[in-house]
Amino acid sequence: MTGPSAKQQVRDLLDRLPDDCSFADIQRAIAVAMWPKTSDGALKAPERLPPDEVKRRLREWLKAEKDKQ
Repeated sequence: MTGPSAKQQVRDLLDRLPDDCSFADIQRAIAVAMWPKTSDGALKAPERLPPDEVKRRLREWLKAEKDKQ
């Protein structure tokens, strides 16, 4: 059996938020709900890339952007 659909989860989330919340509050709540969790329900820390990989990807992206022009 599967859990509630994504649409139903968002409806439930909206029902829990105050009526005067902003779009930013709603976006933040959805982002937190979507964030990967650990087995105890805590939010997982984001995975970090090694600096050399970040540099490689940035060089690749900059080259691709330059080639577009």
